[in-house]
Amino acid sequence: MEQIINRDLVCQTCLVCQDFSRDLRICFVLLCSVFIVQANIAQSTVVAPFHDGEELCYDIHYKYGLVMLKAGSVRHSIDETNYEKQSAYKAVLNFKTTSFFDKIFKIRDTLNSYISIPELVPIYHNRSVNEGNYHCREELIVNEHGSTYSEMRSKQERNGKIRFDTILSVNNLAYDIVNIFTYVRTLNYRTMNQGDSYKLTVFMGSEKANILIRYEGQSAIEESKTVKYKALKFAIDIVADKAFDQAKNAMEAWISDDENRIPIKMVAKLKIGVAEAKLSSYKNIKNPFNAKIVIKNK
Repeated sequence: MEQIINRDLVCQTCLVCQDFSRDLRICFVLLCSVFIVQANIAQSTVVAPFHDGEELCYDIHYKYGLVMLKAGSVRHSIDETNYEKQSAYKAVLNFKTTSFFDKIFKIRDTLNSYISIPELVPIYHNRSVNEGNYHCREELIVNEHGSTYSEMRSKQERNGKIRFDTILSVNNLAYDIVNIFTYVRTLNYRTMNQGDSYKLTVFMGSEKANILIRYEGQSAIEESKTVKYKALKFAIDIVADKAFDQAKNAMEAWISDDENRIPIKMVAKLKIGVAEAKLSSYKNIKNPFNAKIVIKNK
């Protein structure tokens, strides 16, 4: 495949890669953020559709013109632990580019987030960034989390110096980019009506991404001739974000229509090309994967 990539594609890819990690992280997060209900999201006890030891892996592909390349992979895991003497889930997301993209812009990012048990409320998040020659560490400390007001302290350290230390706040629910992944899966999708839309904010570094998510009903994802997934489909608008080609319908996402609520697939329209994330493997999921349909050959 590498031999047939023309020079124009490589040049365009180089232009994309400086923002590529950020774009793909946003894409993956939005795949996982597929519905935050603003009014009734907080509960005293939440039944989590995941448990200690779950692991989900995704392949990220980048399409430009007629060529589609595997750009990277994401591994998301959940472990039960303690954070400052409080019972918590630790969610870890590892993102890395493939060997082809490593030659252009190598990325090895690790993101860690903690959520309380049993409430599943975000507590703390940190991110180790290794992108080309750029290296830094970021932290988000949750001060307040609610449907009418959310506040986090955001810090970044680079080359031994504090680059920013600021307070981010919004008058709605807000999450770091990994805690969304775990928390959103606890919601009751059965109460949604087709066309419903909801607002959400994601904090990343010193920035905010405003998201509007619309439920589009039941759907199906075909992995192959013999494997399909029952899914719930969502369209996502990205408000005031330069990474995407368009604000309305910037992304489409599908999650499994079963008790696991696993993100299956996401397609995002970037300024240059299209990014696609697809579930590649899973292990130690809590419930039977009833959304997965295997068709036996006759």
